[in-house]
Amino acid sequence: MKEPDFIGIIGGTGRMGQWFKSFFESKGYRVLISGRKTKLTNQELARRCDVVIVSVPINVTVKIIEEIGPYVRGNCLLMDFTSLKTEPVRAMLRATNDKVEVIGAHPLFGPGICGLKEQTIVLCPARGKTWLDWLKRVFKEARLELTTPEEHDQIMAVIQALTHFLFIAFGTTVANLSFCSETLQRYSTPNFRVLWERIIGLTSQNPEIYGAIQFDNPFYKERVLPLFWKHLEKLKDIVSNQNQKAFTEMFKKIENYISSKYSSK
Repeated sequence: MKEPDFIGIIGGTGRMGQWFKSFFESKGYRVLISGRKTKLTNQELARRCDVVIVSVPINVTVKIIEEIGPYVRGNCLLMDFTSLKTEPVRAMLRATNDKVEVIGAHPLFGPGICGLKEQTIVLCPARGKTWLDWLKRVFKEARLELTTPEEHDQIMAVIQALTHFLFIAFGTTVANLSFCSETLQRYSTPNFRVLWERIIGLTSQNPEIYGAIQFDNPFYKERVLPLFWKHLEKLKDIVSNQNQKAFTEMFKKIENYISSKYSSK
């Protein structure tokens, strides 16, 4: 089984890059990092490392891949850690020779975790199989989901983009009402507290990252968001007209969906 002499993380000075640097080093691997302020350039890192990981903001991921792809050696692995997969994987395939293995990856967690136990990492193998076996072994503590880049982005349109949209819309609505935050906390229910904690966590992050999740997923913009808006308008009409029958039908449709999808698990 292949083992890398060096693992390189482009964007390794960022919080996620630093987390994975520590993770790989704890497994005994030698790790090189590059970023805007490092002496080691992205191209030199790509030339020297057996496993090259691009861990940069979504809006510059494809640009970085195009710059370093030609420097990745044959029989090595090029990966990315961004939250969208279709365009980065296509870029990795275009930018490298056909002997370079390509896998898109999306760790479904942030840099605040202590370890991989009970965490999920999505892998999108695109070219070659040798390094996939190594990844499965090194990430064995995590839950691994293997899928296509396209299916990944469709699922993330719901898991990430729609969820963040709800949080931002809810938070903005509350922020424009006359209640102060402390008052809402005193009167809060368990459901409100859970939702509010999620919103607090979201707003402590970089808005550019979350903006890219909203802006750059075509399936979300073309399919998920319009469908959500349609049902939001429908629910608004139901509430305005005090239509209990339609309200109950909406409840039951959700209940039936959950029961049919998860009752066997």
